[in-house]
Amino acid sequence: MSDIGGGGDEVLLDAPGFIRVYKSGRVERFLQVDFAPPSTDAATGVASKDVPILPESGVSARIYLPAPPSSGSYGGKLPVLVYFHGGGFCLGSAFDAAVHGHAKRLAAAAGAIVVSVEYRLAPERPVPALYGDAWAALRWVAAHATGGQGTEPWLAEHADLGRVHVGGESAGANIAHHAAMRAGAEELGHGVKLGALVLIHPYFLGGDSSETDEMGAALLRELVRLWPVVCPGTSGCDDDPLINPMAERAPNLARLGCQRVLVCVGGTDPMRGRGGLYCEKLKGSGWCGEVEDWEADGQGHGFHLSCPTSAEAEAQVRVIAEFLSHG
Repeated sequence: MSDIGGGGDEVLLDAPGFIRVYKSGRVERFLQVDFAPPSTDAATGVASKDVPILPESGVSARIYLPAPPSSGSYGGKLPVLVYFHGGGFCLGSAFDAAVHGHAKRLAAAAGAIVVSVEYRLAPERPVPALYGDAWAALRWVAAHATGGQGTEPWLAEHADLGRVHVGGESAGANIAHHAAMRAGAEELGHGVKLGALVLIHPYFLGGDSSETDEMGAALLRELVRLWPVVCPGTSGCDDDPLINPMAERAPNLARLGCQRVLVCVGGTDPMRGRGGLYCEKLKGSGWCGEVEDWEADGQGHGFHLSCPTSAEAEAQVRVIAEFLSHG
């Protein structure tokens, strides 16, 4: 890590190939978004379009509507999955080709409307401030329960707002967890309640790590170094309930504002142990819902994005679809 960047600007964090953050607030992102436009997918018939949520601040979403059955009619309203992409809170986009492809597959397999949220990134929009974007997206979806002027037609016409779920991958799973916790303390409005929470390779740090693989241990060290940059003023990964919801001073998981939880991990993901501990803590918290876990043997963090057509990635999508079908 260098101390001085171009022009004498001090470097706070240098993650080669990913991001460089300067003390002045300047940010350089090297992992570019491979933008994919909204479209109708030829293989699945899933249609997508982009819609604003907070136009004044740039928060938006890409909505995915599955194709109707061969009869031409849906035969009823469709569940909704509000989804958050990963990227360490500071990278990625709902409009990236890999995220776009995964959202299409989820919509098709689950027969659900997927609302993939483009939230503002840290460190410009630091943690926990960006959680506000997630909450605004959930409330925006809930507002469609009353209809009226300005509603998004796909949600107004096809969404079953009695079956609203939240989920995400990696940092997006962290965001989804905190959104579900907030839903346990506050009303979404319009009588809408969260049904289920889907955590894909959740980005939780802190505590003792049993990671023995050197590459995995190196990744964890980089993530620990990144955390105070994206979350200024943090007490550290062990004690901060924002990145470690199992920390001693974290809010009781019994307050989680949904009825069912699914946690998916990769067998070689260095954060897999945190996902497993989350399930254990949730079961022992006094929370009255149902929790399921699923592991992809031999697979790493985010494998469904890097190898989307692999047998393991397709199996993970089926597990999520099956879980949502019971909500």
